[in-house]
Amino acid sequence: MSTFSLFSLNTFGLPFFLGWRRLGRLAEEIEPLAYDILCLQEIQQNAYVPLLLNKLHGYNWPAYELNLFTPKGGLVSLARVPIESRRFIPFNDRGRLWSIGFADWALMKGILCIYLQIDTHRLVVMNTHLHANYVGAWSIKNGMANIQRHQIQHLAAVVRSLPEDTLVIACGDFNFPRTTFLYDELIAESGMTDPLANDPRPTYRPFSVVPAKWSVPLDFMLVRVPANEPVKLEADILPIEFSRAQSRAGRFLSDHCALTLKIEWPAS
Repeated sequence: MSTFSLFSLNTFGLPFFLGWRRLGRLAEEIEPLAYDILCLQEIQQNAYVPLLLNKLHGYNWPAYELNLFTPKGGLVSLARVPIESRRFIPFNDRGRLWSIGFADWALMKGILCIYLQIDTHRLVVMNTHLHANYVGAWSIKNGMANIQRHQIQHLAAVVRSLPEDTLVIACGDFNFPRTTFLYDELIAESGMTDPLANDPRPTYRPFSVVPAKWSVPLDFMLVRVPANEPVKLEADILPIEFSRAQSRAGRFLSDHCALTLKIEWPAS
């Protein structure tokens, strides 16, 4: 039997060293979990990469592309298993420089792909973080929703371009809930399935000043399994907190929950 495990989290890695101590504590909580792949989003400063590498022992195959100040897309993937190759694909539509989405534009959002093999099984893991919709209006007429639409179309096209005998995983912060046309279009165009489709638990945990409507699933773990390949998928939503802290504020590590995925292939 072959097995594979994946952990995905928006780390809330604020720039200007504002997330330094918290990301160090976050790494301490993640490291003992020993997932094969970590897909991290919102790593918003280049200096955070060596911090994570020093804390996350055993993740000897890192994947990221540094830009001027941040990893491209704010994306970092770390592996305990060998990565055969990697590439970063910037979205065709990243919004405009002079807009409310300036931070999204500056991060050069896109898709970080890693290619690997588990025994005889080919896998591609796509770590991504889509443009934020700051007003929470997911109408097809909304400008920010249309940027997101262009991005899911781009992501779906990348999925379709991959060989049919490859198991594909797309994970990260998609910044829209399942109740939107964006989710339906992403599933239809990519041919992927959502193991947590019927799970109502929120993945975003809004601060007290943020409207309660944001307490929804915004992070997804989507999978495309090759036809006639028997696999067992087990996905879950995992709150991550600093276990040694005494106060509620001290336990805070991210405003998102992690998503986890475990895959089993039966013995041939």
